[in-house]
Amino acid sequence: MFRTSAPTAPPTPPTAATASAPGGRPDVAVAPVLRARRLVKTYGEQSTATRALDGVDLDIARADSLAIMGPSGCGKTTLLHVLAGILQPSSGAVDLDGTDLATLSDRRRTRLRREDFGFVFQDGQLLPELTALENVLLPRMLAGTSRKQAAADAALWLDRLGLQGMHARRPGQLSGGQAQRVAIARALAGAPSVVFADEPTGALDQTTGQAVLDVLAQACHRTGASLVMVTHDASVAAVCNRTVAMRDGRIEQEFRRPQQARPQAGGAR
Repeated sequence: MFRTSAPTAPPTPPTAATASAPGGRPDVAVAPVLRARRLVKTYGEQSTATRALDGVDLDIARADSLAIMGPSGCGKTTLLHVLAGILQPSSGAVDLDGTDLATLSDRRRTRLRREDFGFVFQDGQLLPELTALENVLLPRMLAGTSRKQAAADAALWLDRLGLQGMHARRPGQLSGGQAQRVAIARALAGAPSVVFADEPTGALDQTTGQAVLDVLAQACHRTGASLVMVTHDASVAAVCNRTVAMRDGRIEQEFRRPQQARPQAGGAR
């Protein structure tokens, strides 16, 4: 695994983040768990090339939460995928605790995504033939955890997220909100350093979406995982400590909410 002690940080750039410590102390400066520098991502070649990212600098602090907003085509989903090691940048670098993701083999990047990162997507991407418990434990087993331990971890997280008695249900037997809670349990069961969420409430009605969002935000806060979330909805972004607004592949604005102004995430309903 790639969870190592963070190296001594260089002088903090203008985009560096501060975060609330897990114990509740506001805005304590911490070394970033993820650091992106001069990220460029180009699709196509020469005259048909599209620059989805155009020199992005960004720090993700430990236990911080960041919403990435912007119009369709601005590069926000590409940025999330590059930060998560799903896509490689055309140039620039992404460091996880001082390790440049570009120096890792495909196999090691895959392992990193299983062990250090968690993912929650708009449609959940649960395997329909597996039960809720099996959907959560499968990534843990692929990462090398015994079935017994993986099942225990999965059951714990499903119960924490209000899914007691639903472990044996398949995705088709769950409501949209329940299925997204299974996806959140799957993302958090491996104790990731960072959880990436791509429009996690986009397929849900407003009430269900807010409940799922509260669960996601509070679960990340309790475990100390950083949350990086792509959304087009300002009310969704409002649960995060920070918001960056993107346009044409660049970060145009960054906003940090005072701690007292952040919405309080509720527990699992």
